[in-house]
Formats: sequence, C-alpha cells, structure tokens
Amino acid sequence: MLFSIKTFASPLPCPPPLALALCLALPLCLPAQDARETDSLAIQTVVIQATRVGANHPTPHTNIRKETLQQRNQGQDVPFLLSSVPSLVETSDAGGGIGYTGLRIRGSDQTRINVTINGVPLNDAESQQVFWVNLPDLAASASEIQVQRGVGNSTHGAGAFGGTINLDLSQVQPEAFAQIHAGAGSFNTYKQSVHIGTGLLNGQTSFSARWSRIGSDGYIDRASAQLNALHLSGAWIGERQSLQAHWLSGQEVTYQAWYGVPAQFVNDPARRQYNPAGAERPGSPYPDEVDDYTQRHLLLHYRYALRSDLHLQLNGHYTRGYGFFEQYKAAQAFAQYGLPNVNLGDTVITETDLVRRRWLDNHFYGSTFALRWTPAVNPPILRSGPELTLGGALNQYAGRHFGEVIWSAVSAAPKDALYYDNDALKTDGNLYGQIHLHWRNGLSSFVDLQYRRVAYDFLGLDNLLRPVNQQALFHFWNPKAGLNWDINPQWKAHLFYGQGNREPNRDDFTQSSPENRPRPERLHDLETGVRFSEKNWSVSANAFYMYYRDQLILDGRINDVGAYIRTNVPTSYRAGLELEGAYQSGKYWSGNGFLTLSRNIIPEFTAYLDDWDTGGQQTVSYSQTQIAFSPAVVGRAEATFHALPNRKQQLDLTLIGKYVGRQYLDNSGDPAAALDPYFFSDFRVNWDIPWNANRLRFIFTVQNLFDARFISNGWIYRYISTGYDARPDNPYTRLEGQGVYNQTGYFPQAGRNWLASVVLEFGGGR
Repeated sequence: MLFSIKTFASPLPCPPPLALALCLALPLCLPAQDARETDSLAIQTVVIQATRVGANHPTPHTNIRKETLQQRNQGQDVPFLLSSVPSLVETSDAGGGIGYTGLRIRGSDQTRINVTINGVPLNDAESQQVFWVNLPDLAASASEIQVQRGVGNSTHGAGAFGGTINLDLSQVQPEAFAQIHAGAGSFNTYKQSVHIGTGLLNGQTSFSARWSRIGSDGYIDRASAQLNALHLSGAWIGERQSLQAHWLSGQEVTYQAWYGVPAQFVNDPARRQYNPAGAERPGSPYPDEVDDYTQRHLLLHYRYALRSDLHLQLNGHYTRGYGFFEQYKAAQAFAQYGLPNVNLGDTVITETDLVRRRWLDNHFYGSTFALRWTPAVNPPILRSGPELTLGGALNQYAGRHFGEVIWSAVSAAPKDALYYDNDALKTDGNLYGQIHLHWRNGLSSFVDLQYRRVAYDFLGLDNLLRPVNQQALFHFWNPKAGLNWDINPQWKAHLFYGQGNREPNRDDFTQSSPENRPRPERLHDLETGVRFSEKNWSVSANAFYMYYRDQLILDGRINDVGAYIRTNVPTSYRAGLELEGAYQSGKYWSGNGFLTLSRNIIPEFTAYLDDWDTGGQQTVSYSQTQIAFSPAVVGRAEATFHALPNRKQQLDLTLIGKYVGRQYLDNSGDPAAALDPYFFSDFRVNWDIPWNANRLRFIFTVQNLFDARFISNGWIYRYISTGYDARPDNPYTRLEGQGVYNQTGYFPQAGRNWLASVVLEFGGGR
C-alpha cells in the first residue's frame, strides 16, 4: 500500500481449502512449454470467463468496453459508469457518485445482483451486498464489464435475481504503456491515478500496476470520502499454459451519510443537504463519524491446454477485509453495553454519552474451475462441434463481528471494552455443466445445470433471546436453457428460461429464531426477444416475466426476538419489455438508448404498523400492490456529435438524458411512501489528441445539466399514534392522516455540478 492504514490481527483461523492448494500447486506440476504464443487471441483469453456469455447467448446482456469506460470514468463508482445499462437505476448516498453508491436492475437491489471479478465472487458472503467503495476506481483496470439481466448464466457466489455483473481484469496488453490521470470537480472532488505496464517481455511475461487516489466532500454535508487503491498484476504466457496474478487493495474513509435527509428538510433549499450523522454530540457534529474499511484481494488464474480442444482453468482467491464504523451516541444505558452503573455518592448514573466502534474482520477464500471441451466433430445437423463446460467452486467465509466502546463521558468502561463478539462461518460450493450446440439452420441452443450447497454457522438467538450457536444448510438446483436463432443476417431471436434460488442474508438469520426463520427465495425467469440490425443502426426488444416464490420483503412485522424482519411473500412477479436502439448517422452523429416498461406486483400483501398508543401492531391488507423500488418506466438516451470526423483528433460532444418513474419506498403502493419520477441530463465533452504512439485526452462533464432537484433513494417507517405528534421533536416525521405517521429519510442527488479530467497516455496501453 502507498498509504497508511490501521492494522488489526484476527484470531480467526484462515486455512486455505484443499481446492486452493491444488490450484496453486498445479502450475508447478505440469510440464513447462518452450514455445510462445503471443497472438491477440491468446492475450485476450488468459482467463476462461466461464461465467460470461457470448454474443449469441439468449441471456439479455450488455457489454461495456474499455474505450467506453475510459470516456466516462472520472472517479465515480461503478454504478454510475453503468448508467446506460437497460433497466438500471443508480444512486449515491453523498449525492455525487463518489463514496457509498448503489444500483438496482429491474428493481432488484445489489444483494440480488451477483458480482464477480474474473469470475471470482465479490458479493459479501453474509449480507450478499456489494460495497463498491471498498475497491475505488475498479473500472480503470477493467477491459470490459458485462451486465446480464435476470437469472443469467451459472456463476459463483450469491444467487442472481436481478442480474449479474462480471468485471474482466484479465486482459494483457502486448505493448508497454503508461497513463496519468488528473481530475477535479465540484464539492472539492479530485482524482489522481497512475497506471503503467511493461507489455509482453520476451513475448512471454507482463507486469502492470495502477495506483488511484479519489476524494470528495460530497453534495450532502460532511459526506466526504477519501479513497485509495492499488492494483498489481503479473502474467506469464506459454504455448499451452498461462498464469496470471492480481493483487487489489483498497481503503476508504467515508463520513457516514446513510441516514438520509429528514423529510421535513428535503424541500427546504437551506437544509436539503443536512446530514444528522454525528449530531448527537453536543455542539458541533462528531468529526470521526466515519466508516473506515480496508479490503485486499489476491486472485490467481491458471490455464492449461491439455489438447487443442480441451482447456482447463483453475482460479484461486483470497480476500481479507477489516474495518469499523465509528459513532458518537448520546444517553446510552450502561446495561445495553454490559457495563455496570456508576455510583456517585447517593446518585446512581445509568447512562452516558459514548463513542463506539462496530467492527468487521473477515476472510474469504476458495477456488473455482472450468474445464471446456470443444471437440472437432461435425455432425451433419450441426454447423460446428458442441461446446461443453464443466465448472464449479468451493468458497469459504470466516467473519468476526464485534463492537467496542472506545470512550465514555462517565469513566465506567475499560479501554476498548467489547460489548458484543461473535463469529460466523459460511461454506458455499457449486458444480455446473453446460452444453452449447450450433445447428445448421442458424439455431443455437444451450442447457446449463447447476447444483449449489450452502452451509452457514453463526451465533443467533432462540425464542427466549438467548445467544445460541446455530447452523443452516441449503441445497439448490438451478437449471437454465435457451435458444438463439439467426434468422438471417439482419434478424435474430432468442428464448431463455432459468431458475434461481437464494438463501436469506445474515440479518434474516441473526434477527430471528429457528422457529420463524424465513425460507429461501426462488425465481423462475422467462425471457424472449428479437433484434434487427443494419449497417448503421439496430433495434431490439426483450420481454421478461420473473415469477417469485417466497420473495423476502419488509412488512413491518416484529418477530419473537423483537426484531423487524423480512418475511416471505408467497408469490410476486415482474413483467416487462426492454427496448434498445443504436444508430450511426453519417460521420457526424451517433446515439443509443433504452426504454423499460414493467409491472412489478405482489398480488396479496399484509403490512404491520406499530401502534404507539397500545404498544401493539395493526394490520393493513393490500392487493395488486407495487414492489418497492421498482419503477414502471426507466429510459435513457444519448446523442453524440463527432465534431472532427476526418482528422486524427477526435472531439465528441454527448448529451444524455435519463428518466426514472415513480418508486415506492415500501410495498404498500401508498402515495405517501413514493419517490417522485425524475429526469436529469448530463453533457460530456471528450477531446482526444494523438501524437506518435501517445495520446492526450480531455474529459469535461456537466452533470445534471438543467439543475433538476430529484431524489433517487430513501427509506420509510410507518406507524399509528393518536396521542403523540412527533413532528416537533423529530424532523423525519410526517403526518399522513387519521393518526398514521411516517418517518422518512431521503437521498437527494446533487444539482448542476462538473467534473474535468486530463489523461496523458504513452505507448500501447489504450
């Protein structure tokens, strides 16, 4: 690392599984090859991306190439670089795209979107969440990002319900290169990065390194982010085998902004950026109300060509994560932290102001493999031989969760006193087989069968609120099949069916007893569509129907351990149409866009509202209600004017517009729980000036060009109270009517703001 970090030693053992040991040992056991293969195809395929789909695969997908990423990347997190993906909605806690960010695909949040780096899982094994902030500037290392929508292809790690995102970092540049990026923008935003590579030395060995530093004060008050990242990689390429290693390290210190802006403030221009984090401290807000986390990834990829038609891919990985978030908490009861009351003469002090840290300390390690066979047979009914893949993974997560009190206003706590401490162990294995057939009539077909086993050991509660070590075991069967038909050079059609299963997340386990624990979710995904393309334009339509059994949602219910939990809805569905188009009009104009129209429905739903008057709960029944955070309309379009079409220099002016329809913060479909539809526009200038083998690039972006005021995310808590109106005491509170209130937090996005970058490139690293 090129920066200082806090170190923390974990007592958890970290034995690599047998599969990882085999993966590391195999390159030493197999015979070395003297001949060298350095053609572009070999360089592009150092790693078999078994979880990736090809152009003729029936799974709806979008590939975002390196060149496109370079045009957009000015330091914002991956969700904002994927804004052009159909059905995708991005959001930022700080309002500017740097710090904690998130995305949804077809209304599914990141816990339902499988994310991999070179096929290795990135989702947190317990929460199933993806924290992009832990690996800043990750897209700068990617040669391509593929986003699959729906269940998608077989993959490793968390079950994919909304989509799959695969970042490809495996490309090896054949020539030496260097890139320097310097950027600045609104809210004291900056980006500095250096990326260098040796190219192929002696046609066989390559090394590269990238260092990035990104910072921003954020649009929201004190929502600052200080991000650092280092990526080192090396590759060795022989005639029949290759070995590649990646070391990714990221550290983030982000001031907390996850509470949202109170409902009473969000429409007040003077208080729209208010951040309550740290405000429990008397006087000025607590300056260290931050999230401080470090994550390091080691990826090893080994490929061996047993024969010209038989290739073996072995991957080993290890992720080390540790860090905390720190909070100033006022008037905390000693008993809540396992501390004794303080006696001062005849006075008994039962509470105090304090500062606490809640730690995560985890290890994630394992191995994946893929064996691909493309026999050179040509049956009369096939255009070419079949493609067969056998793959799988064995991964284990070992995590420690603990909290400590590091300061208290009343000296009752020993230094760094632990007030909770528990471990968790999760083992995830899968095995899958795929067969692809290419028929002579232009038809291609595939079948994909996956078995997945998940074992989870954790510290939970029984129905008497006693901590008890518990276990959960799941067996999932995930079949998929599809057809792709090249009707003629212009027309293509596809049909896909896939089933996905997904276990509950950590909170579902730890905040429930075994008697009322939710069941796993299941999704049946049907996709079909057509595509028409001519020389200068193309259009496509994809219809989807996603039918859920036991989808987990929040309904306001309190379980037998006193926690608000997610519960299973027997049935629900998403049905929609995704339209895409792209064009090139002569030399000067090009553009693309998408439009998604959908219905996202829970047929029958019962919500539970706390009754503050009685201490109980009341129920409200709904039918044909909207699934939360699922807009019925999402659309985006961009048009680019190529100002210098006949010159070596390239000057592109791009205007972008995006519309997101009404979203509901809960599953009631109540207008009081809705986010208004919004539309915003961005304007970007890309100016590339080549000379010799080098290039100077300027990027200037005005985001939210017309200064729209919009909110992309939020949360809500609804309750009944006829005896107490909390609005004067709590700015999150609003009255809906007839004794029903809600507490709502919003995440407004920044108004008009700008980013500017200068990128200097040397050699062949483009």
